[in-house]
Amino acid sequence: MMVDNLFLKFLWVVIYSFTAYYTFTGQMMLAMYWMAGGMFLQSVIDLVVSLISSGSKKSMENRM
Repeated sequence: MMVDNLFLKFLWVVIYSFTAYYTFTGQMMLAMYWMAGGMFLQSVIDLVVSLISSGSKKSMENRM
């Protein structure tokens, strides 16, 4: 995980807690949907944050 945001870390814990709950209650298809959705959301947010931070670094380098 590239993002050091406490809110997002709590969000991932909640999403994966739902996955664990559905797994332990025998609802495997729903657990797989939660896991796939959570992993996709996590990767998209990490990608967006890394693109924004790399863009701001480049603009700071151009100012100097």
